[in-house]
Amino acid sequence: MNAISKITPARGADERAVPREAVLTSATDPRGVITFAGTDFREVAEYTAEQLLNAPHKIVRHADMPKGVFHLLWDTIKTGKPICAYVKNRTSSGQYYWVLANVTLTEDGYMSARIHPETEYFEIAKELYAEMLKLEAAGKTPEESANWLLEQLAAKGIPDIETFSVLALDAEFKKRGIVLPSSETAFSLMDEILELVTDMRQLAQDIETGFKRVRGEPVNLRILAGRLEGAGAALGTISQNYDAMAQEMYELLGRLYGNNSGALQDMHVAVSHGRAAQQFSQLLKEAVTREQDHLVEGNPAGLLTAQQARLDNICAQRIREIANAGKPIPDICRSLRRRINGLDVVKLLCKVESGRMRDVDSGLDGIIERLQAFHDNTDRGLAELSSKASQIQQKMSAF
Repeated sequence: MNAISKITPARGADERAVPREAVLTSATDPRGVITFAGTDFREVAEYTAEQLLNAPHKIVRHADMPKGVFHLLWDTIKTGKPICAYVKNRTSSGQYYWVLANVTLTEDGYMSARIHPETEYFEIAKELYAEMLKLEAAGKTPEESANWLLEQLAAKGIPDIETFSVLALDAEFKKRGIVLPSSETAFSLMDEILELVTDMRQLAQDIETGFKRVRGEPVNLRILAGRLEGAGAALGTISQNYDAMAQEMYELLGRLYGNNSGALQDMHVAVSHGRAAQQFSQLLKEAVTREQDHLVEGNPAGLLTAQQARLDNICAQRIREIANAGKPIPDICRSLRRRINGLDVVKLLCKVESGRMRDVDSGLDGIIERLQAFHDNTDRGLAELSSKASQIQQKMSAF
């Protein structure tokens, strides 16, 4: 058997340290009854395999854990989605230890791989848990406590528990600093793709912001046309054409980027979840190595290799989703640029009218300048979007 790191107390006599290299693994049936308990888990929790097998997993639950966290955890994994949660557990001797628990579905239950936590997300969780305990002590139900937690995360810019899970796992995984040589290239590619997708979302958001700034310009043109009476008839027509074309372009942009929708959002979710599956898979690979003496035919430790293979399949599926989500992006960008060219024609008509009304202090020049700036910025943004989409497709070919 591989040597398991000696457990030593840290940050207080009541806390039991979890070694950074340890991966505490366990599996349960759908009722939460333990069917497998890894060596690191047994070592830290101070239980024998006989004591843990067929026992409810709540045998290690600490009283300081808010019920709302488990309510949220179980609600999520019952839908088939993986989840990560910071958990304070209790040892058989009454000490406690903190872990980031990564939980996924297996064919006949659930599997958890837990690691030492130490990032800012851990600190956020501890602060929120302390408040949740107060709420629950005051009579809040687990569901109400869970909803309060989600509200607090949203206030911090984290829209849902899945996003928090992905962020926490990625931060803890990188802080841990253990990457298997066989996984280095894949992790690097995922990080590079995620950075490109993040940049693309910002570019699309900037274009959307530009749209919002100029959406009032057709109205300004109509007001100007009304003020000029007969002399401004052409401006009224120009305004209508510009407004219609801009609306088409705005709707097209929505296919690329929107509130929790669009191709870029789909790519971001696929990359984030694919990377999380990669990270969880590596943790199980590490656990297999640490349990290698137990991997004999029929031994429950074989669950680790089976779940690792399942996570690898999930990652492969996410990679396909990334590719599929990215396919329409170049076409959308080309369509948007064609519409910008159409808007340029309308803007030129504005210039013609401006020259014709040179003696009138119309304010038309200011409108034209603002439209010109919007068109130039949008054209540059679309060019960058197309370039980054091509870079993503090139990187995808490496998988």
